[in-house]
Amino acid sequence: MSPTPDLSAWFEAVWAQREDQVYRALFGNLGKGVIPASPATYERYQKKPHPGWLHHAVFACPPDGERTHWLYITSGLSNPWNLEQPSRDVSGYAGLGFELAIATPTPQEFAPKLLHNLMAYELLVATGQYPGAELFEYGNRIPLRGSITPEFESKIRWLLVEQPKHYKSSFDLPPGRVDLFHLVGATDAEIELGNVQGQDPLVAMLQQHGAHPVTDAARPSCC
Repeated sequence: MSPTPDLSAWFEAVWAQREDQVYRALFGNLGKGVIPASPATYERYQKKPHPGWLHHAVFACPPDGERTHWLYITSGLSNPWNLEQPSRDVSGYAGLGFELAIATPTPQEFAPKLLHNLMAYELLVATGQYPGAELFEYGNRIPLRGSITPEFESKIRWLLVEQPKHYKSSFDLPPGRVDLFHLVGATDAEIELGNVQGQDPLVAMLQQHGAHPVTDAARPSCC
């Protein structure tokens, strides 16, 4: 069933508020426009696509002001596809309740593709196509099961789901709250250290070595 004209207009207003107001206030320069999701990204999972998949995208934000690194941010996971009329979600959150971000020292082709893949996976989890799987949360460690980039064999094979401290970690839209999940790359050895010592010591070590909050796919392991 297609959204009514009033609901479609409301959806567009929500997207515009997120991208034109919130994102520009948080990240400044949003780059050359959105990098849209493609059917091919979803097809790799061989699952029924989410009806709003092609409305999901990634912004590639170049350095701006005091931010000297590139920042890639998703736009779409907080779309309120589950609502049938303009309203605030009873859960208190908009859509899935979060968007994903990753920072890199220079522009990287792998970053938007990585975020597209993670968005597709999270939508499949949200629609129950991976029974028992749960949506990302702060403190998660996401296994990539390979190099973070296809360009070379990076030691970065994991992502930490972190609450950002260098920009606002949540914002509010008409349908509800949206948390920002900042992803930070980690190596197998670093994850092993975290398994033993805990997340806080792991993060502190990465920060000490300049490997947090910016992910450099070419860096060596910190341990």
